[in-house]
Formats: sequence, structure tokens, C-alpha cells
Amino acid sequence: MRTYGGETAEQRASLRRRRLLESGLELFASRGYAHTSISAVLRHAGLKDRYFTESFSSLDALMAALVRDIYEEQITRCAAVIGTDRPLRERARDMIDVVAGLPLQDPRKGRVKLAESLGAGPLTAHERRLGLQRMSGLVDSLLREGVHRPGTDTAALSVAVVGAVGEMVLSWFNGVLDISREELVDQGLFLFEALVGYVPAPPAT
Repeated sequence: MRTYGGETAEQRASLRRRRLLESGLELFASRGYAHTSISAVLRHAGLKDRYFTESFSSLDALMAALVRDIYEEQITRCAAVIGTDRPLRERARDMIDVVAGLPLQDPRKGRVKLAESLGAGPLTAHERRLGLQRMSGLVDSLLREGVHRPGTDTAALSVAVVGAVGEMVLSWFNGVLDISREELVDQGLFLFEALVGYVPAPPAT
């Protein structure tokens, strides 16, 4: 295998892709998706024009890859905190805290996921749907531990929880909700526990 500067062609292509992703994240967050061009991403990354199509077919494809990576990071962390033997309440709270923590840990990722990705194209929309489905699946696994009444559609309830918490985080991120992160997480947990408590197990016969 031929190398250049100690790196293979595949390694150099991977590095260029990473530079494009980092530049896309920076520009989408600072300028907005609608005001970012492929040329601007290339300039920011310090790459020639031909290297964009080496990794991405369009600006939407670049945004889709970023959204996929952001969701993967969050889902991995959420799965880790709920996959323990701690009480249900603690695991649910920690999962909500992971979701709420994204805008604080990296505001760029928060803006891209919560706002800028909404204005991208069908590839990004597809990745958002997949990410939301996977997050809902994790919430569903928690709900099924606490909800035992036959006929209850925990999958539908999990979609409601993910959607509601997502809107709360977005409003908080945009400054509409003037509360602390801890208060935000507490309200998300209240919603989760309200659903669990609203659908109790049927009475013993």
C-alpha cells in the first residue's frame, strides 16, 4: 500500500473528511445552515474544491453526517447511564441530563441538532428521524419497567416524552425557559414519572 508522509490514501481521505465535518459544525453553528456554502466549508477546512465530493455529495449530506454523529454520541451515553442496576428514577433522570447537557458541553452541537438541522434537506431529515426513533427506543425500555397495565402503548408514550423533552431543551437553549439545567432535568423527570404514575398496574384480583 502506497503512503505519502507516512499516511495511506485512506488515512488522508479520513482526515480530510474529519476536517470537513469540523468546519461544517463550526460554520453551521456560527453562520447558520442557510448562510453556509460548500465553498465556505472548503475554505475553512483549508481544502481544495475536489475534496468535498470525495466525502459528501452535498451540503445536506454533510449536515446529515454531523447529525448522525451527534445522535450517536448522545445515544451511546444515554444507553450507558440506563444500562445499570440503579433505580428507575435515577436512570431516567441521568438520561434526561445527558440530553440537556449537550448545549452546555458543546454549544455548536446543540445549535446544529436543535435548530440548524431543521432547515437542511431530506438526508438530514432522515437522520433526525432515525435518531429520534433510537432515543424513543431507549425511553420505551425505561417505560416498560414502570408501566405494567396491559394494552398501554409504551412506544407511543416514549415518542411523546422524547418530543416534549426535546422542545423543553430547545426552549431552554433559545433562552425562552429561564431555568437552570437542574431545574430543566427535574421538569423532564416530572413528565416521565407522571406518565409512569398515570398508568399504574391493574389491581390484583
